[in-house]
Amino acid sequence: MLVEKFTPEALISAPRRGPAIPNHDGTLALYTMSTHTIGGETLKEIRVMNIATGDSRQLFDDEKAQDATWLGDGSNTVILLKKGGEGTTFLITIDADKSPTDPLIVGHIPAPVQNLKVKALKDGSIAFAVVGLAGADGQLFNKEVNKPAHTGRIYDTYRAREWNTYKNLQKYSIFYSTLLKKEDGWKIAGLLHNALANTELEAPASMYEPVDPRDNYDISQGGITLAAEEPGITDPLVVGISDIYFVRLNSFATANVHRPVRIGVQSEDLDGYSSHPRFSPDGSLIAFLRGPRSAYEKVQIFVHQIGSPNAINVFDMVTGQKWPLTPSGFEFAPNGHVLYITADDTGRSGLYKVDLLPSAYPKTLLRNGSVMSYCPLGEDNNERLLVTSSTLVESSVFQIIDADADHEPIVVSSATKNGSKLALSPKQVSEIYFEGGGDYCVHAWMIRPRHFDESKKYPLALLVHGGPMGAWNDGWSTRWNPALWAEQGYVVVTPNITGSTGYGAEFAGAVRDNWGGRPYDDLVNCMEYLKQVPYIDTNNAIAAGGSYGGYMMNWIQGNPLGRRFKAMVCHDGVFHVPSFMLQTDYIGGTTEFGGPPILWKNIEGLERYNPARPDLLPNWKTPMLVIHSDKDYRCPITDGLAAFNTLQLLGTPSRFLTFPDECHWVLNEENSLEWHRQVFAWINKYTGISG
Repeated sequence: MLVEKFTPEALISAPRRGPAIPNHDGTLALYTMSTHTIGGETLKEIRVMNIATGDSRQLFDDEKAQDATWLGDGSNTVILLKKGGEGTTFLITIDADKSPTDPLIVGHIPAPVQNLKVKALKDGSIAFAVVGLAGADGQLFNKEVNKPAHTGRIYDTYRAREWNTYKNLQKYSIFYSTLLKKEDGWKIAGLLHNALANTELEAPASMYEPVDPRDNYDISQGGITLAAEEPGITDPLVVGISDIYFVRLNSFATANVHRPVRIGVQSEDLDGYSSHPRFSPDGSLIAFLRGPRSAYEKVQIFVHQIGSPNAINVFDMVTGQKWPLTPSGFEFAPNGHVLYITADDTGRSGLYKVDLLPSAYPKTLLRNGSVMSYCPLGEDNNERLLVTSSTLVESSVFQIIDADADHEPIVVSSATKNGSKLALSPKQVSEIYFEGGGDYCVHAWMIRPRHFDESKKYPLALLVHGGPMGAWNDGWSTRWNPALWAEQGYVVVTPNITGSTGYGAEFAGAVRDNWGGRPYDDLVNCMEYLKQVPYIDTNNAIAAGGSYGGYMMNWIQGNPLGRRFKAMVCHDGVFHVPSFMLQTDYIGGTTEFGGPPILWKNIEGLERYNPARPDLLPNWKTPMLVIHSDKDYRCPITDGLAAFNTLQLLGTPSRFLTFPDECHWVLNEENSLEWHRQVFAWINKYTGISG
């Protein structure tokens, strides 16, 4: 795909690649790719790439296929799940060495399942695990064929709905079995067994969240480790606390006879949020991420030796070296003595390596762009990694990183040739620093139009990220893509204001009980700084943001900064904080607003930075596009309607855009195209540019 100008149509129709997963000997890489035809269908492919040449070919193109991975038996066999009729799921293998391919059915599972994981066992069989709903009898539950005659649902505890759906009345669980090699190929050996039978646990954690649930469980020769929320908690203020468990299995071929063992942590903060459990390659260790409930931005890596009393903090008690960055993920090296870690780092998502030895300190492996995934280049390769990453102008690059030397990365494949296929260039991107609202500096990205002329003045687009603990990183996005805004004719600035990750836990945590304080002051100072940039016309500026960024649009409307913009865009924002906390799907803890997020217990804390305060609403004079969708249960649509109705009552030019089938994110390709068309039409109208 080659375009002359990066437009919404180009963004939507450009191929979207998933992470590259190398095979056992590092010669091939497996990945997914989806390509949408505007006004038509989306082609969803499973592809394999020759790592030496970068050439690729299609293995499978069924939109019902998911979770493709290497079988792990030393061959180039791929295994995947495919949705069947009446809720059934097929397990399929494909020999990547054959062309044309000949998909073989391994067996079928009589219920909808997902999140496949496989592990080669010492006896030559393959262990596999999937996630599905468990019925009252502990067996796999097929909700497609067990539909009640009515549509009513009853909930007796908090959190009836989460993210974009009402929660199932059955719990999710992990089911396992084995595959045996027969004359006609691999076959499912027997029934699937519930790893959590006769327990109150639901796992893996975050099944309803927009994350990959496979990150929250792992399998080894000796069992399963998983993240699960604490059972039996009904207090909405502490719902969501999670721990890591180990389920010892005598065999993947037989029913489990061991109860899950909760892994304790040697820490002052006993309550917290645990995720990302990983076995070491030999199965003797379990490592995981954990952040305290009182300060969840202070995530650390813990490691547990199976059979020992507690898990210990890697940086406190293994290396003994403090590290200022906050891990977002990690994987063991094949030797089990090294961790590869990802972390936000000054507007990037970098990759680091640390030896599990005293006095070891993380070594930077890649700090250019944003790392999406990383795998050893071969099952026994401790030196080289196949890394998938992106930048603000490159949607996907596969490259080989040498973990032990300082060689430049070897690019295997660049989806857009460093942006050139989309008429973008790295020269459009730069960084700025400005004085924040206190004694600190704030970092921001600046993205200019491709045909930028520094002798001219350009309107400003100031974008505010969500979270509030999040960041604008040097990475690709199909939802908020700063380069796409720049190609409309704007200089785009994306400041990482107070609350942003990648600048230390203290900076991120400073947004707590300060939603409209320091972050707002940072934005005010950002505008003052940009007044000094000769090619930016701050008198012809727009502001936009989603989620917490949408909240900030509403907060800015009622404050003096709002008068400095020609127009604003509020996507899925928070309007009335006290009532929002009773409507959202996740109330959270007691520190976000200086006390319980309950209006009859902490009205002062909730009102302090409430955009809907009566003294602020009459100030809403800047034209604003309000976007909110029906299935957004994180920031319910009532807040969007209230903001729009307020603007209408005040006579302020305003427009409401909604998608009845979308949630917090607009994901359908045609809906995303319309989102961009409406957003750009709105801001261009008030800045006077043609786009």
